[in-house]
Amino acid sequence: MIKDQFTPSGLDEEVEEIEVTDADIRRLALGFIQEAFEEGMSHGLDSAALSHAALFTAMMDLVTQFGEEAVTKFAEELPMRVQRGDYSIERCVH
Repeated sequence: MIKDQFTPSGLDEEVEEIEVTDADIRRLALGFIQEAFEEGMSHGLDSAALSHAALFTAMMDLVTQFGEEAVTKFAEELPMRVQRGDYSIERCVH
C-alpha cells in the first residue's frame, strides 16, 4: 500500500487497501521525478544539469540496493535500450 498524504494518520476509521501494480508504482515515481525537474527548472536549473544529477543519484541508489556487479550488467544494456527507443518520449509508458 502506498501512503497517501491526504489520509490522516491516527484515525480509528478503516482504510481500504487497494491493489497497486508495479506499473502503478513506477508511474507514481515518475510523476514525483517530473515534479522535481519542474521545480528545479523553475529555480533556473537547466534540464541537462538535473538529468545528470538524477542519473548520478539513481546509479548510487542502484549500487547500494543491488551492488556494483549487477548495476554494471544493467548499464551494459543501456546503449541497446536507448537505440531501441525505450527512453524516447513517444515510447515512454512508465
